[in-house]
Amino acid sequence: MDEVRLLRMITCANCTIGHVNATKMHATVSKTISSPAGAAKAQSRPSVHNRQQSSRTTRQEPLHNVVSKAARNATNSASNGANGSDFFASGKEGTERQRLFNTIAPVYDQLNDQLSLGLHRVWKRMAVKWSGAAPGSRALDVCCGSGDLAFRLAEAVGHSGSVVGLDFSANMLTDAERRQQQREQLAGRTCRMEWVQGDAMELPFDDCSFDAATMGYGLRNVANIPAALKELHRVLRPGCSVAVLDFNNAADNPAVDAAQAFFLEQLVVPAARSMGVAEEYEYLRPSIQRFPAGPHQEALARQAGFARAVHYPIAFGLMGCLVATKQGDKQ
Repeated sequence: MDEVRLLRMITCANCTIGHVNATKMHATVSKTISSPAGAAKAQSRPSVHNRQQSSRTTRQEPLHNVVSKAARNATNSASNGANGSDFFASGKEGTERQRLFNTIAPVYDQLNDQLSLGLHRVWKRMAVKWSGAAPGSRALDVCCGSGDLAFRLAEAVGHSGSVVGLDFSANMLTDAERRQQQREQLAGRTCRMEWVQGDAMELPFDDCSFDAATMGYGLRNVANIPAALKELHRVLRPGCSVAVLDFNNAADNPAVDAAQAFFLEQLVVPAARSMGVAEEYEYLRPSIQRFPAGPHQEALARQAGFARAVHYPIAFGLMGCLVATKQGDKQ
């Protein structure tokens, strides 16, 4: 674990520098560190090419109204934090979440880079390391978004391995496939990659079919966290691990909680506003407040069947990574 500890030290050091720089670049910053890449119910399809564009719906409430209501509801009710089913309107969670992430897809990567000062790359490398992905592995990235974590998994598994990226947002998957083509044109093919539109709570994969898994900024956004964890446990092979990276609920640390609130409300939302997606990012703060804290995540993972579960705070507790391992000997 020496490499992981080193990465954590680098992260903390860079985060201190980044805090100073963030104040100076307030006028030009335009990005969000959160990459919530969705995981609500959607139709599972084996290929990004042939999926049904279920996000093209009609006669629905405007998205900015949906998200604003969701933010107000989450702020007023911190209950049911384990499954999150009350964050969006009952019965419409999948459609509304899908619309939200389809909307932010065009600015998603740019916001991530600018507001995190590039540190999200370090945190994602840590998640890949913790997942145990190695040369020859078959790895899964759930809520893959535009593919950032999936591409890092591809580097870890190499030419002899393979990576599957799953997301419920058609627009995100289209962007991921485009990025893959660009990367392969520049540097050649790293490994076999597949993009699948599907539901994190009903993964369209066989039992015990992956050697490693990651989930970046997605668990916080699923409608039922225990169900998503159970699915991750199901598709992993014995002895294998999943690394779940996300914002950390720092309610038990007032200083960190205040710093996180300032970052989101004074930097992230204004930056998103400059790109025309302010409402789509207003949900971040209430969603984090409702997200289970580290010890609760560990308990949920064990209840889902994982033999070991440890939540690691990152960047002074602003972020966190849940590492859960399935019982058995890794082959």
